[in-house]
Amino acid sequence: MATERGNAPTPAAPNKAESFQIRKARLRASFLALLPGRLADARRAVAELRAGESDHAQLDGLYVLFHTLKGSGATFGFRQISDAAKTAEQTVRHAMDSGGRVEAALPAELERLMDDLDALARAAEVQIDPDLTPGFELPQSEPEPASEAGSGARPGQPADRSQRMVYLCDDDQDLAAQLAGQLGCFGYRVRAFTNLADLREAVGIERPSAMILDVVFPEDENAGPKMLAELRAGEEERIPCIFISCRDDFGGRLQAVRAGGSAYCTKPIKTVELLEFLDRLTNPHPPEPINVLVVDDDRELAQFHATVLEEAGMVAKAVSDPEQVLSLLDTFDADLVLMDMYMPDCSGPELSRVLRQIPGHVSLPIIYVSSETDVGRQHAALAVGADGFLTKPIEPARLVAEVGLRAERMRILHSLMVRDGLTGLFNHNAIMQFLEVAVANARRAENALCFAMIDVDHFKSVNDTYGHPTGDQVLMALSRTLRLRLREDDLVGRYGGEEFAVVLNGVDIEQAKRILDALRTSFSNVTFYSDGQEFRCTFSVGVSDFPTFDSPDAMTEAADRALYRAKKGGRNRVEIASAQDALSEPSFESAGISDGS
Repeated sequence: MATERGNAPTPAAPNKAESFQIRKARLRASFLALLPGRLADARRAVAELRAGESDHAQLDGLYVLFHTLKGSGATFGFRQISDAAKTAEQTVRHAMDSGGRVEAALPAELERLMDDLDALARAAEVQIDPDLTPGFELPQSEPEPASEAGSGARPGQPADRSQRMVYLCDDDQDLAAQLAGQLGCFGYRVRAFTNLADLREAVGIERPSAMILDVVFPEDENAGPKMLAELRAGEEERIPCIFISCRDDFGGRLQAVRAGGSAYCTKPIKTVELLEFLDRLTNPHPPEPINVLVVDDDRELAQFHATVLEEAGMVAKAVSDPEQVLSLLDTFDADLVLMDMYMPDCSGPELSRVLRQIPGHVSLPIIYVSSETDVGRQHAALAVGADGFLTKPIEPARLVAEVGLRAERMRILHSLMVRDGLTGLFNHNAIMQFLEVAVANARRAENALCFAMIDVDHFKSVNDTYGHPTGDQVLMALSRTLRLRLREDDLVGRYGGEEFAVVLNGVDIEQAKRILDALRTSFSNVTFYSDGQEFRCTFSVGVSDFPTFDSPDAMTEAADRALYRAKKGGRNRVEIASAQDALSEPSFESAGISDGS
C-alpha cells in the first residue's frame, strides 16, 4: 500500500541548544500535521477492500498503519487517537486471523472508525498547549561546567595523567621515595611526605587527585585513617584515598573503610596492584557515550526516541527506512538497535534476520519498541534473535535504562572478545586489524605512521627464577606503562607472549624512536618484588614506518627484523627498520632468540 506522508516537513535533527520539551513539542506538531495524510491513506485502502474476497496485502498495510498510529498517538500524549487506532487495529487483526477474508461489514466498520479518527485529529489541532502532557519529563541532571564538559574530563581530574597530583605519606622515608619514583614512571606527579602534619598543610594549599596513606604512624596505629576522617569532615568533594600498610588484619582494614578509604594494599607494595587502584580512582575520562540506531517508519516517533536518548547523554541516529540500516551501520558504530516491530516494507523480525546473517552484527543487541501487546506475537518476534521488547508508549526513564543496560553489557562482551585477558590491551587479531585501518588512513591522508614491536628481555629467566605469577606482574606493568605514557591516538596490543605491538599515528620514525626510548628508560626504573627479592626488567624495540614499508605485512615484518637486531645488539634498545629489513635478515624468532631472551 502506498503511503503519503502529507505536507509536513521531515523532522529536523535535534538541536542540543533546545530543551527537550521544545523538541518534543515540535515533533508533536509534526505528528498532527502528518495525521490527515495518514488517515487519507487508510481511507483509500479501506475503499479498495472488496467484501467476500481475501486481500492479505491490503489488510497487512492497514494493520501496520493503525498499529503505528496507536503507538505514536500514545507516545505523543494523544490517548483518544491511540485508543481509536487500537480499535481499528484489532478490527483488521480479526480479519487477518480469519484467513484474510473481507466480511461484508468490515469496510463500513472501518469507515466509521476513520470518521472517529478524523474528528479526534481536528480536535487535537486546536489544543492550546499540546506539549503539557504529564509523564514525559526526563530526569534533571546538573550541567557540567563548560570547561570540564568540553575536555571530556571528570570534574576535578586533569585529562593529562602527568598533571594529576598524588600525595603519598609514609613515615618510612625510603619507601615513600621509592613508591613516588615508581609511580612517576607510570605518568603520575607524586609528592611524598613522611609525616601527617606536612600532608595536612599541603592538602590545605592544593588538593590532590588522590592520596596514598599509611595506616600506622608513630602517633597511633590508626593515625592514617583518623587523618583521612579529619580531612573529610564537612567536605563535599572527597579526595580518593588508598591505604598502604604492613597490617593485614581485619581491624586495620575496617578502620580504613570507616574512614572512607577507597582501596587497601599490604606491604611490600605491588606497584601494579597500586596502579590498578590509582587508575580507577583518578580516571579522568567518562565512558564513551552509547551509540543507538533507532529504526521506525514513523519518522516523528523515531526522532522522539532518539531525542530522549540524546537527552540522557547517548548518541542516537534515527532512520525511517529499513533499507538504510546496513549502510548506516558501516559508518555508525552502534552499540544497540532500537526498532519498531511493524513497518510497511520490512518488518522488525525480518530486519533482525537480515542483521543476524551478517557476521559483524550477529551479537548486536536489538530491542523492539512496539505497541504490540500480544505475548505470543512478542515471543515470536524475539525468537529471531532480538534481545528485548518494550511496549509503546514507553516512559523515557525506562527507555534510557533498558537501552543503557543492554548496550553496556554488549560493550563488556565485545571488550572480552578483542582484549587480552591478562593485560587488558587489544589482542593479536584486534591490533593487527587496527594496523590495517591505520595504514589505509595514512595512505589516504598522506600522514606519517609507525609500528613498533616490543619484547621483554630475558623474560624466560624471569619466569624460571621468580615464577609465572611474577612474570605476569611484569607483563601487566609493561602494559600499563604503554597505556599511560602513550598518546590517546596510539593503539597498544599484546602481540603474543611477552611481545607487544604499538601503532603510533601521526609521528615519523625519529619521533617514534624518541617516544619509545623514553618509555624504555621509564620501564627500566620500575622495581619488581618477589619473595623478598627485588629485580628490574628491560625491553627491546623494533620500529618500522609508513611509507617506507607500504603495507601492514611489510611494516610488521620490518619491525620484527629490527627487533631481532635490537636483541642481537645487546637488548634494552630501540632499532629502526631500514629498507634492507624487507629483504635480508631473519626474524629473531626464526633465529632462535625467542622465548623471552
